[in-house]
Order: sequence, then structure tokens, then C-alpha cells
Amino acid sequence: MRLTVSLFCVALVLNSPLPMVYAHHSSARFDKTQEVTVEGAVTQVKWANPHVYIYIDQVTGSGQTINWEIEGAPPAGLRRMGWSRDKLQVGDQLIVSGNPSRNTSIKSIFPRNIEQGGETLFNERDAFRLISEVDSSQQVRSDTLHGTWLTVLPLSLIPHFMETPKREALTDVGAEAVGRFDERTMNPAINCIRNAAPMSMIKPDVKQIEIAGNLIVIRSDFEGAERTIHLNVLTHDGASISNQGHSIGKWEGETLVIDTTHFSANTMGNGWGLLSGTQKHLVERLTLNTNGTSIAYEFELSDPEFLSAPITGDVELVYRPNMVFAIEECDLDSARRFLENR
Repeated sequence: MRLTVSLFCVALVLNSPLPMVYAHHSSARFDKTQEVTVEGAVTQVKWANPHVYIYIDQVTGSGQTINWEIEGAPPAGLRRMGWSRDKLQVGDQLIVSGNPSRNTSIKSIFPRNIEQGGETLFNERDAFRLISEVDSSQQVRSDTLHGTWLTVLPLSLIPHFMETPKREALTDVGAEAVGRFDERTMNPAINCIRNAAPMSMIKPDVKQIEIAGNLIVIRSDFEGAERTIHLNVLTHDGASISNQGHSIGKWEGETLVIDTTHFSANTMGNGWGLLSGTQKHLVERLTLNTNGTSIAYEFELSDPEFLSAPITGDVELVYRPNMVFAIEECDLDSARRFLENR
């Protein structure tokens, strides 16, 4: 089954909530039919994976103080939009517009727009542009895969990895697994379990590729996924089963071919709400383009227990040697907060 996969594999339209691109979840606990605007002073910024949370105090006309929780994108996503850990300070005045929690007793907002002193710090539509366009004037050449790479987000994506997979992509066992998936209890994010490839490779974050002798290490700053590829190993025999699997690499001309097996079972290892099992097999190809400014990443994912046919896709990584690469720790409280039925 051929899928044109670009980053997070979600059918994206301009009015879709941006954090969906980065997050592990839907925005179901927010009422997308309602919009509120609040103004107040920042009381706390919780800068951690998988989501940044901002808290502001709104003082009403009657003098009552209401503390609002603003659910942001992950740190990696906000850095793509020009934010940093010290972007906001306690006491900063913000105006936030967005969708309120469906539970009216909870003062929480899914932001569409954030302003400070007349300056727009975050706008959902502009954010799509910032993470889906590449400034060609910043092109830098590399002679190797080693370095820092930015994954580009186009607006035409497929739904397999973020929306419920289509029935024709699944076996009967896969369809049954999707049907009984409960995000609140089965999403690996609630335990800060990192995504495995190919999901970790197609997210819109910064990748760091390190080549050292017979080892290649690929790190993703979205949530700190780290993979080791062995160039001097011929088989997977004797390898341990793990979340990232066991990867063997070889060079075919200028292309790095990675073969990965020995994945441990994962409740979202093959897509949104779709289990992966120990038969999961992933083949990836990373090819530096002729002018050295980007990598073409292609994959073929198979898991005959859950997928009716292999899924293939591709994405572009652009060389950005001066881009900040930083991995933030996952905070269990933040990880579970957005999945609470509040």
C-alpha cells in the first residue's frame, strides 16, 4: 500500500488544530464549537515533553482571579515557531484565544492565538506555514548524512499514523485491535514511552545523525527517541527485543539502507490506535540529494499480524547545521494531563 507520508502522517487541513501534528492525542476534551478569549499574567510555564503548559491569572470585572491552563505544543514544535524555554516570564501579560475544555469546571484552553503587547506569539495558521515551508536562502551543503536535519511538513498528509487507519489497510486482527483501543489507558505517551520508527522519523522535528565508525545513531528532539544502527552486523540473530528494535545498516552507493526487526509490542507501534507486534519489520532508505542540501527518507513497514499489506512512505529532511537540537525530559504529569477525562 503506497502512502505519501510527510512527517506525522495525518490528513491536515488549515483549520485542523496544530498540536495534532506533534501530539500523541486528539483535542477531544476541548469544545471546538466554542471559543473564548482571556487576558492575564503568566504564573507558570511548564516546559517539558510531551506538551508545554502555560498558566495565566485572569482578573475578572468583579475582582475574581481565575487561573487558566493553556495547552501548548511539545517543546520541539514550539522551537520550530521561534519559542525557547525563556520565551515567557512570570508576570508577562498574554491574550489567549482558543477552545475551552468541555468540562466547564476546568479552566483550560486549546489555543488558536496568543498575543503579548500587540505581538502575535502564536497563531495556528501561521504556525502551519512555519513548519511546512523551507527557506531556500538558508540552504547549506553537506557531504555526509552526519549532522543536524530539519524534517519538513507539507500540508498534504495521509491519515494512517494519526487518524484511525482505514479498514483496507488492516487484517481482521488489526481491525479488532483498533476497535478496542482506549486512548486514555493504552496510549504509550501516558508512560512517556517514546515512539519507534517510522513514526519517530516522520515527525516534524529536528533530527541529529551521528556516524562514528561502524555505528550510526539517529536522535529525534520531539521526545528524545534514539536509534542505533549497526554497520558491521550481518544478521539479527541473538538481538534483544526492544521498543526501537534491532537495526542493521549497509551502504548501497550513496544510500544508507536500514533493516530493523526485534521490535517489542507497542499499542501504537503501527499507527494511531494500532498495535505493532514482534513480526514488525521496517526497511528504510536515506539518500543524500545531489547538491547535499537534503535527505530523501523512504520506508516500507510490514507487520502481517496487523497490516494487510506493507505500508510505504517518504519524507524530506533538510540540512540545518546551525539549528538548535535539544531533548527535553518527559514529565509524567504533563503526559497524563491531556488524556485525563476531566
